Amino acid sequence: MQLKQQALLQSEVPNSGVVPWKPEMPGVCSSGSCECPPAPAPAPPSPPGPFSAQRLKVVNGCSSQPLWIAHIAAGAVGPDPQDIRIDSGKSKRFQTAVDGKGLISTRFWPKMGCACPDTGSNCTIGASGGPGEACVVHAPWGDDYSHCSPPVDSKFEATFAPADNPLIDTVDMSLVDGYSVPFKLEISGGTCTRLGAPFQKMDCSGLSLNQCPTAEILNGKSVNLRAIHPTTGKIAGCFSPCLRLVDDKWHADPSKPDSPAAGPYCCAGDDGTPEVCNAGPILQTKYVKLLHESCPAAYSYAYDDKRATIVCTTSTEYTVTFYCPSDSADDVQMVV
Repeated sequence: MQLKQQALLQSEVPNSGVVPWKPEMPGVCSSGSCECPPAPAPAPPSPPGPFSAQRLKVVNGCSSQPLWIAHIAAGAVGPDPQDIRIDSGKSKRFQTAVDGKGLISTRFWPKMGCACPDTGSNCTIGASGGPGEACVVHAPWGDDYSHCSPPVDSKFEATFAPADNPLIDTVDMSLVDGYSVPFKLEISGGTCTRLGAPFQKMDCSGLSLNQCPTAEILNGKSVNLRAIHPTTGKIAGCFSPCLRLVDDKWHADPSKPDSPAAGPYCCAGDDGTPEVCNAGPILQTKYVKLLHESCPAAYSYAYDDKRATIVCTTSTEYTVTFYCPSDSADDVQMVV
């Protein structure tokens, strides 16, 4: 699935004309205060299609706290409400078709440690922006993501029964930008293949933020890939090498993805082909090696599509379980 080259980084926003920070901005918390946006209205039910319209189930496998699911479908909010809350041990089903037509280019990711529980906003984990997200400021020149977190999210991505190939789904778990929480993907009801072999599940429940490399060698320098939230001081995710170099949210002097410094890790610019990128340093990074060992079926960098893309029949039901981000529940602290 080539979502990586089209939308490698959710955090890319114009560098000019940034709206100044104001305490009263919806979804932005100042010290000691927080204004929460109003809760979204429920989405109207979709008419039934020729196949099940809710083939995705998301489970909260974290026993200590709730989570909220943010999502995108074809660059906009999908048919479900944004930021649906799921309590510990509970699950929610999400639309995979509308009016009998499948959804394309969908992405689902968890948010945790949310200071505004009614709306799932002002979160320590997962507040990376997107359509309908409170951290995004809408300006005349476009959307300003400067108040959002870097997109170091564990993501489920799928295109469900597209019009040009309505008999299949293509899905993956993407850690190309980074990861936030452990997860597990299971399928039932249909058949799936990965690397030409039958696929049943991807168990990455052992992946932890505690494993995030703290001494990754990038361009000859030792770099900490842990994403430390500037307000809480707690780890909020693990940067991929590419996003760590280009992040303009929590780091100064970011590189451009196609620059000589970041290109070999982002597979961009002169390193923008699989042959050149795979021959470069990205496969030797601790981050990619960690994921290829702990979570070998997931996307770990831009050209991991051969090992990470899963093709399924449209009768397949998907269950994605998201777990606590590390061994200690104390590692998630609300932004206040």
